[in-house]
Amino acid sequence: MSAQTPKTPNRMIAHWKAARVLIKSEWSRLTDADCDAIDAEYDRLIDRIRELYRTGATIMLEAEVKGKVNRFLERF
Repeated sequence: MSAQTPKTPNRMIAHWKAARVLIKSEWSRLTDADCDAIDAEYDRLIDRIRELYRTGATIMLEAEVKGKVNRFLERF
């Protein structure tokens, strides 16, 4: 097996403390309680952001959210 960059959810788990600061700066409706409940779980984060920032185009919103989260996590 070749060495690969860890997948996004794994990077999020490894760097959750730093990542949550960036994520909260982008999505200010996320509270500390939200972040504690998310507990570095990628799908929980996406679901919570989608709940807080509902729009008519949820598939487009989800793709945008995942793209931003992925870019944040690429920093680690």
